[in-house]
Amino acid sequence: MAQVYVDPSIRTCAQSLLLEAMDDINRRVSCGDGFWSARTRVLEMHADEWVRLYGKEAADQAVRGLHCMAPNEVLDRETQRKQRDRLVAQCRHDLATLDPSRNTWLNRAWLSMFGRRLY
Repeated sequence: MAQVYVDPSIRTCAQSLLLEAMDDINRRVSCGDGFWSARTRVLEMHADEWVRLYGKEAADQAVRGLHCMAPNEVLDRETQRKQRDRLVAQCRHDLATLDPSRNTWLNRAWLSMFGRRLY
């Protein structure tokens, strides 16, 4: 297996860009955006600027790092809680208005415990 050596200054710069992007994604998700759309918007806004300011290597590492991370790795606990509460509220609304035959005590209890409908 070939080893890849990366300039430590590029790695450090990419890490700081990644942290900046994670903060921006957390802010957007806290305000009501979905994770995937927030990540896409942040990359659309910052990627070209990163290449211009820090170079292609650092920007590529930051973008690849952000693409490799799962939502629970990017979002902090408070943002995850807010996102879950929004999804639960939307599910409750949908159950009550769009599917009243499935608005049973079991489905509401399952929704309260796990944040998803049972059926």
